This record gives sequence, C-alpha cells and structure tokens, in this order.
Amino acid sequence: MLLLLFFIGLGMFNAVTTWIEEILAPRGFTPMQAGITTAAMLVGGIAGASTLPILSDKYRKRKNFIILTMACMIPGLIGVTFAEQYWLLLVSAFIFGFFIMSAGPIGFQYGAEISYPAPESMSQGLIILSGQISGILFIIGMDFFRAEGTRSMTPFMIVFIVLTLFNTMMSFKLRESKIINTD
Repeated sequence: MLLLLFFIGLGMFNAVTTWIEEILAPRGFTPMQAGITTAAMLVGGIAGASTLPILSDKYRKRKNFIILTMACMIPGLIGVTFAEQYWLLLVSAFIFGFFIMSAGPIGFQYGAEISYPAPESMSQGLIILSGQISGILFIIGMDFFRAEGTRSMTPFMIVFIVLTLFNTMMSFKLRESKIINTD
C-alpha cells in the first residue's frame, strides 16, 4: 500500500515540477513566475521535511502524519491547478511543497519499520523506484492529454487532485508501525 501511495505522490511531484511552466502558461503566468513558483514549492518542501518528520518521531506516529500530509497537500494542489492571482499561486505552491515533501521522510521511515528486518535501503529503493516509474508515466500522460486548443494541463491536474483524495482515503487503511511502539 505504501508503494502505491508513493507511486501516486512522488510521481505526481515529479510530473508537476517537470511541467510547471506549461501548467501555468495558459493562465498567463510567465516562465519567471513559474520558476519562482517552483522555488516556493521547494522552500515549502524543505520547511515541511525539516519539521513534520521530527514531530512524527516525537509523537511516535507514522500513520497519522501520512494522513495529515496527504490531506493537507490537496488545497495546495488545487491552488496550483486553478489560482489566477500570483500571490495565491505562491502560497498554494508553498503549501503543496510543504506537505508533499514532508511525506517523503515519514514514508521512508515507515517503510523501513514495516519491512524490518529487510535492509532500509531495499524499502527506500523500491519506494523511489515506484515514484520514478510513475513520474515518467505521468509526464508522458500530461503531455498526451493536454486540452484541445489551449493545450492546458488542467484536466490532468484534476486527475492528480482525485488521485490525492484517493491516497488520503487509502492512508487511513495503513497500520501503525509496530517498531515505533516498542522502545
């Protein structure tokens, strides 16, 4: 189940960051604004990856934080998909980055815990591989399914919103790691 979560989440992040300029251009945003939007996403990601995994360790919970990251990235993704004002786009990108990139370290640790005694490098490698495969598929799909006339990628971004809702619901089915509760 964790591989499927990362298949969708990491693949989506790879596709959005690859196509950000083309995602934003039909709404009138410039290439410079697209680059700054990506920077806002990455700054948000660094902030999230620096805080939420620490809280996950402190409270000894993985499942709840995975649910939190999945659910809270949805408003950011909606903003990146539909925002017409630049300030709203930047805030949305920051929120999206904050939660999607903080899901990584939490998910990697969860994967290591639930696959123990398998080496951590094995679980992390499989997680990253699943996200890279889906990233390639999503990148190709986004280009193939652009809207007629406008070449907008909004229809595929809506698919990402639905997939993130699916990921959020699927996160509720995860079981808490037994290892985190044994210290």
